[in-house]
Amino acid sequence: MTLYLLAFLVLTVAAFAQAISGFGFSLVAVPLLAMIVDPQPAVVAATMVSFCLNAVNAYGHRRHVDTGAARRLLLWVLAGLPVGVLALRLLPSGALVATIALVTLGCTVVVWRGWHIAPGGWTLRGAGLLSGVLTTATATNGPPLVAALQAMRLEPRAFRATLAVLFAAVSPVAVAGFLVADLLSTRALLVAAVGLPAAALGGWLGNRVFARFDAAAFRRMVLGALVVSSAAALVKAGAGAL
Repeated sequence: MTLYLLAFLVLTVAAFAQAISGFGFSLVAVPLLAMIVDPQPAVVAATMVSFCLNAVNAYGHRRHVDTGAARRLLLWVLAGLPVGVLALRLLPSGALVATIALVTLGCTVVVWRGWHIAPGGWTLRGAGLLSGVLTTATATNGPPLVAALQAMRLEPRAFRATLAVLFAAVSPVAVAGFLVADLLSTRALLVAAVGLPAAALGGWLGNRVFARFDAAAFRRMVLGALVVSSAAALVKAGAGAL
């Protein structure tokens, strides 16, 4: 019972972060859940809960979606999913945590420097492909897409809505991959079930706070969230290496 109560608290906080910034659910949830349950059920459960959360957000903010940006990224994200499933199946947890740390740090630099990503360039496609790999390997698929959309200068509501559509579109495919790879364990399903009401609570609270932010504050918040996520992932990776 204590395990699932802790999972509820973690997923509530993660949903709150997601509702405010448009990303961050898995960056918050997966490292903490991995300390409560094994990394594999943490990734699977976070992906399932994230789908429900993002599907609601995508529908609610559908008028703000940048369909062009979403379309250019989606196919590349989908292409990376099978590679991530294989990685989750074969790689040790320490390697997965190190991947989270490195990717998040790299994306933090992109956002900090304000680098532009050409709408049709290979950099944008690489961000989508990397996000697909991370979707099924670690469930932390946000940083590459955050860097790409932030560099494309989307305004806050379009940024948040477009991320939600991308996350919601790829999650069912990711879950199907977990099923094929025999990663849908009982523990993962129970944590996901606990996570649904937690996501509803955290999302509701986050949406109420989001309305108070202007564009400049939004950018600072996204950058701050990436820095915190990078630090947390590095600490976990370093602890695992000891």
